[in-house]
Amino acid sequence: MEDYIGIITLPGGITTNPDVLIKALYLLALGVSGLVFFAMLIMGGFRFLTAGGDEKAAADAQKTLTRAFIGLVIIVAAILILKLVGALFNIPGIQVI
Repeated sequence: MEDYIGIITLPGGITTNPDVLIKALYLLALGVSGLVFFAMLIMGGFRFLTAGGDEKAAADAQKTLTRAFIGLVIIVAAILILKLVGALFNIPGIQVI
């Protein structure tokens, strides 16, 4: 049996590199956060369109839209921070985008 440095053997005999796992988890988190942003955007827009002149409902819908865009800014900032950390420490699994 050979010793591998930097290789993780998963159950079922699947062998993979940690860089691949980091990249897969990163892309999964990015995709899920994008879907959440899109869902909040659709929900806030629908609530705003169906407010029907009710100022409280319209204000709540605007809060939902604002929070969705704040979340998008946080997602973009996280991507940029991960790219910076990956570049500074030369971690190829983080340098995916």
